[in-house]
Amino acid sequence: MKKSYLLFAICLFISCKKTDLLNAKILYYIEDFRQQGMNDYETFKAVYDSVPSNSTIVFAPKTYIFSHTPIVYKTLNFQGPATLRREDQITYTLKEPADKFSNYLILNNHSGIIEGDRFFVTLGQTHNNNTQINFVLKISGDTLFLNNPLGKTEDERGTYPAGTSLFKNINFFWIVGNDLPPYLGCSFNNLTFDGNRDKNTGSHSWLLNATIIAVTKNTTEYRSCEFINSPGETIVGHNADIRNCTFYNINGSAFHTSADKVTWSESEIHSYLSNNIFENTNQISSSIGGHSEGAITHSNSGGYYTATHNTFTNVGESVLAGLYPSVSIHDWGTSNITFTGNTIKGAGSLVRFIAQLPGVIHDVKIQKNTISGLPGYDWSTELTLWPGIILKDRSGE
Repeated sequence: MKKSYLLFAICLFISCKKTDLLNAKILYYIEDFRQQGMNDYETFKAVYDSVPSNSTIVFAPKTYIFSHTPIVYKTLNFQGPATLRREDQITYTLKEPADKFSNYLILNNHSGIIEGDRFFVTLGQTHNNNTQINFVLKISGDTLFLNNPLGKTEDERGTYPAGTSLFKNINFFWIVGNDLPPYLGCSFNNLTFDGNRDKNTGSHSWLLNATIIAVTKNTTEYRSCEFINSPGETIVGHNADIRNCTFYNINGSAFHTSADKVTWSESEIHSYLSNNIFENTNQISSSIGGHSEGAITHSNSGGYYTATHNTFTNVGESVLAGLYPSVSIHDWGTSNITFTGNTIKGAGSLVRFIAQLPGVIHDVKIQKNTISGLPGYDWSTELTLWPGIILKDRSGE
């Protein structure tokens, strides 16, 4: 009985794999799904809803305007050449005042907002003036019903007068993975992601308008893509394999690493970055934008990547932002980094910050990089606290 079950399981696995390969070879052209009157987001949604997992979706060689965030629950391959561009930001305002307990909002108008859109309310441009991201549960007349109470801003204010601004959050893709097999991971090839930062200036918070969020137990691949004009962060998550890509003229980080050790294991979150160009990244001060202090930034369980043969030119405050120890049950600390063989041509520093906190940092190796145009700084004091960090390039700072 056990042997028969095992054979059945093996056959089922092989059958699924064959189906996946067949689907991957079938090209679904997005313009074939466009019907009269459809905008670009509606057309993308039509193809997404129609194709099976492991399909390849091909964009036409044109510019697509993204007006909402596609939430992706399938393994899909996205192929260009095409430019995906965030829409010009719409400033919505509160028609009636609200407070931190409000679970609905009345706006001056809600044209361009749909159920499921994510947003925040802001009292100013810097990241600490904003509420956390919320999402629209239901729209009735001129009223938006919220998934959660509005809450306070990061600087602890909780009263929002009429006229307070609201901004819709638009990610080009938000890839949501499964906790159980089959694990999900997408790929992007030969696409330009234009964040349209000059027309998205209402807030510089890292919470708003990241390019791609991919927190999955399988790898998301990026090949020969361009990421330009990001108003906030660019790629956020882990399990990213980024090769031969360009990051150019972006306000925040090019890659923000983050994982929760309650959900993941250390073997499930490693990323790889090779032969990429990072130029004019993290151009907004971290005091204004939050996670804009480095070309590569870290939060919970940040790190867990190998970066080699990349070029960093004029990357703002630092190349790598923040090495800090595990500080909670959700965090392994900024660990398991191999940063070697890279070329750096101008930055505020190689590493912006090494925290003097209790905890653990392990297996961080920053060495054998070619460095020019960095001011001097000696990390000797911090490094005596962290034997898990090898920073051989510090004299080049």
